[in-house]
Amino acid sequence: MDKLQEYMTLKSQSDFLFVVFYRGNWCPFCISYLKSLQSLTPSITAAGGTPLTISAEPAANVEKSRAASGYTGAAISDPDNFIAAKMRERGSVDVAVTAKNGYPHGLAQPAILIIRKDGEVLYSWAIEPKTMNLGGATGRPVLSEVFENTMAKLQGQPQSQEFKPRQTSIGALLKEKIFG
Repeated sequence: MDKLQEYMTLKSQSDFLFVVFYRGNWCPFCISYLKSLQSLTPSITAAGGTPLTISAEPAANVEKSRAASGYTGAAISDPDNFIAAKMRERGSVDVAVTAKNGYPHGLAQPAILIIRKDGEVLYSWAIEPKTMNLGGATGRPVLSEVFENTMAKLQGQPQSQEFKPRQTSIGALLKEKIFG
């Protein structure tokens, strides 16, 4: 099955997809993020959703990311960044793709897309790589806050136009590494 077809099949089988684009198994910020996604997986599935990770790394490295993070949900290896390009074309999320050795078609940078089966985008965010966020490694929304806000939206609760989830930081990663 091609990558886009796999994505479309997953989308059609659940009320919504909770998609996290990540850089690779070598990125400690990404592994921490996948751990957060794994902790949310029971809540996502209970709400009728499906968690999905997408990475430009080869399939073997996606498995290394699973092993390092404990993430057990759906995952797509997309070394050609085909899905990221399609999401950009459709206006769903503008995933940045940057040059990196070992990634002939570029490296998809962190992004989040929560999209309903019918194509309605519930939440969309993509990193803008720059020096201040270590080239796209830090400054990501806290997934639990994104999920809570999305659930409120799905339940018809009023949404704050000002909603901006807290962002992860180097300090938070170090705290997790030191204290678990």
